[in-house]
Amino acid sequence: MDVLWQKNLGNARCLVDNPNTLFEERPGQKIHSMKASTLSSAKRNLEIEVKLKIMSPQRLRTQIKRLGFHELCHREFEDNWLLDFPEKSLFKKRCLLRLRQFQGKSVLTFKGPKTASAHFKIREELETEVSDGATFHEILNRLGFVPAFRYQKCRSVFVKTRSGKSQRVVVTIDETPIGNYLEMEGQPETIRMLARKLGYNPRNFITQSYLELYTKNKPRPQDRKMIFKK
Repeated sequence: MDVLWQKNLGNARCLVDNPNTLFEERPGQKIHSMKASTLSSAKRNLEIEVKLKIMSPQRLRTQIKRLGFHELCHREFEDNWLLDFPEKSLFKKRCLLRLRQFQGKSVLTFKGPKTASAHFKIREELETEVSDGATFHEILNRLGFVPAFRYQKCRSVFVKTRSGKSQRVVVTIDETPIGNYLEMEGQPETIRMLARKLGYNPRNFITQSYLELYTKNKPRPQDRKMIFKK
């Protein structure tokens, strides 16, 4: 490994350990004025969601539509890569970095540690679309990131807006290699109300990620790929 590569890799690790270093002014260097206000605003982006194990996607699809939801996409294939450093520094901090390909788009997502909650998965979520997923994947590889887990699903997305953005809930049906799941993302009370209308209650809520579900359910969890058989 040459000196320049070691320096760049060190900078990348520094940003993972402390994102604020991106906005620190160094001797002889002027930086853009977006600074801390941008970071503090970003930290308020919370993902609040639950999963439910389902048996019949088609029956549930009919129920969801009867409740006034609009289907944005129907059984679209989705491919996801979780990336980390070889020593698993993100995993050890209970964070993740994901590159997703869905509907012809590539989206990079960072998720922070989960917030303690009895029934909901709550965590910071920052994401942005990237124009060339394959090239960006290679850039991350050059920075020292390696694939930690890959998972696939066929996803249907439903939305419904009630009296403003705060009441917006996104519902997805995920058909995966380890079974079918319903995901609901929104405010806790909205999720509870919708679950009740679909015949579920908080005891049925699943807060585990697909990586955690795969590791729990597969006889060989060392196989880090939850993908469809060809």
